[in-house]
Amino acid sequence: MIHLFDRATMARALTLDLDPRLRELLAERIAGLKTEYGDLTDCTEFLIVEPGDTEADLVRHVGFYPLVDPIDGHRWPDPRFKPGWDYLADRGGWFELIVTFGSTFAYILLIADCHGAASDLRLLCRSFISHGTGGGDEC
Repeated sequence: MIHLFDRATMARALTLDLDPRLRELLAERIAGLKTEYGDLTDCTEFLIVEPGDTEADLVRHVGFYPLVDPIDGHRWPDPRFKPGWDYLADRGGWFELIVTFGSTFAYILLIADCHGAASDLRLLCRSFISHGTGGGDEC
């Protein structure tokens, strides 16, 4: 798990030996934080979820787990589960899941879509995106 929580960690991440698609996606997202309306860098954190990362790791870093409904605690795939995220997309080998807190803060989770990555989290993303069984390559 790689947690990018400030300008220094974001800049350093782009120098790491990352999956090329992840590096491209991360570079796009970091650059996109600087808008004509202001710089959102100081109110955004990234969490890169890779093979071997656990639910406890995510909770330790960001305080929640996407499979648990933040309002009533129902856990996916319970039919009463309602997602607490604001955005979820398939980015070709990576899922992008965004959770905002009011108008001042966001977590962007980049979740590896490959064998060895958190399988329940991958299944959740695939289920909500409904793109079938594509992806799932070795990491």
